[in-house]
Amino acid sequence: MPGRRVLITGGTSGIGLALAAALRRAGDRVLICGRNRERLEETAARLGVDAVPCDLADPTQLPALVETARERLGGLDVLIHNAGIQRAIDLTDERNPALVDGSLTREVDVNLAGPIHLTALALPLLRESDKATLVFVTSGLALAPKPSAPVYSATKAALRSFAKAIRHQLRPHGVRVLEVVPPVVDTAMTAGRDEDKVSPDSVARGIAAALDSDREELRIGKARTLFTLHRLAPGLAEKILSRQ
Repeated sequence: MPGRRVLITGGTSGIGLALAAALRRAGDRVLICGRNRERLEETAARLGVDAVPCDLADPTQLPALVETARERLGGLDVLIHNAGIQRAIDLTDERNPALVDGSLTREVDVNLAGPIHLTALALPLLRESDKATLVFVTSGLALAPKPSAPVYSATKAALRSFAKAIRHQLRPHGVRVLEVVPPVVDTAMTAGRDEDKVSPDSVARGIAAALDSDREELRIGKARTLFTLHRLAPGLAEKILSRQ
């Protein structure tokens, strides 16, 4: 269903970049946001999309982001919460940068608080659309946390719960909530990790196809296996991830 008005957070790299390119090729009007102004401008020029600088961790910047979507896109049909950060945090290591620089909860601000605030602000625009969809990119770590990434795992578990809760609230108002659970994706976040990874393009193709369907959850690749394993043997699933 081309011609949608789409806002993608974290649209200058990884899944967000691949998704912006795929949806633009399909004829959608796309607005991306990110913190790096230079990278935003380069991406916008290369893909033919709109772009606006925005730090999702700062709630005072979010109203302007929604207003930009109204002005440049003329409304909003799809909001894709894709931006996210993951850091290795060892609370027993007093030299861990997150403990030293005071940024311990930045993952909470970017991965969870930002999407909650932005959803609330964007809902009036979405409810004006007859094809409104909210997309949340979560993680298998929402089911089985990774010990080296405790804050990230916690934010994804909370985001999954938030998406499931508001799905029931928004269904009567014609707003679909789609949760996307990708496997390990070959992005800057996973650089240096010796694991099987899928490409951002393959994840973007899956999300684009899901947008054209009526599904409410999309599990990609090994994420499907993790969900099955967690349902049958949750202790084993957590044990496997605890070794990573």
